[in-house]
Amino acid sequence: MKKLKISPYDKEFKKKFEKEKKRISKIIKDCEIHHIGSTAISGLGGKGIIDIMIGIRSWKESKEIIKKLKGLDFIHIHPKEKGRIFLSKNKILSLRNVHIHIVKTGSRAYVELLYFRDYLKKTKKEAERYYNLKLKWLKQSKGNRKVYNKLKEKYIREILEKT
Repeated sequence: MKKLKISPYDKEFKKKFEKEKKRISKIIKDCEIHHIGSTAISGLGGKGIIDIMIGIRSWKESKEIIKKLKGLDFIHIHPKEKGRIFLSKNKILSLRNVHIHIVKTGSRAYVELLYFRDYLKKTKKEAERYYNLKLKWLKQSKGNRKVYNKLKEKYIREILEKT
């Protein structure tokens, strides 16, 4: 497994998201498409992965959507877990990779992903703190993705509990 790296924010993240959103919108009609994760927050550094959330009305829609996304080179698929189906363009964690999170609109995962993103967008000081914590967690985890994610999840839970 490739070691985790944290990169500074890049203005190109927004453009990359818009390009992917356009591609997805052409093949999947009538769903919500949101930019989430660190690349959605101006100035926030992170893994440099473009995270996209697709909100669907029913899980029944997911099979057809996954089939269409495979046509856009989303090949690595995780089954539904924690209220979402996860896809990526490749297995290797890399800068500018694109991850898709398919969630049911209005679900807990849907609400939490948008709340966390919006909270950090509104609270620049907290976004800065989060970035500094990410750098600290990277050192603590020695680049181990599982350890890093556990540390990050604890922080995210604390923020979500404030609601």
